[in-house]
Amino acid sequence: MDALGLPDWIIWGIIAVVLLIAEMMTTVYVALGFALAAVAVAVLVWLLPGLPVLVQALVWAALGLLVWLGLSRWNTARRKNRRDINDFDSLESLPESDRKKRTPPGDAPDQ
Repeated sequence: MDALGLPDWIIWGIIAVVLLIAEMMTTVYVALGFALAAVAVAVLVWLLPGLPVLVQALVWAALGLLVWLGLSRWNTARRKNRRDINDFDSLESLPESDRKKRTPPGDAPDQ
């Protein structure tokens, strides 16, 4: 990867920044996973200079997929444990002394 005469780790850093910007503009974790993988590959290439481009791309793709799948599973589990905001009972917001027992419309007490 000799684009613009920059070292490989800088190019992977640029890719990571571009993907992070894309992540901020979307609502999915795909770009975030591949951005984190690009940072990992940048560190790997910095530690092991001269790593073939094919190996860099394979490491990036594999790590990006693993991070993305991990984030999506974590987010799914987090959403399952969250209370549904549409399931609201207005009586719960009142103090105990102000609550009246609900009676179904057909079971109204005689007056």
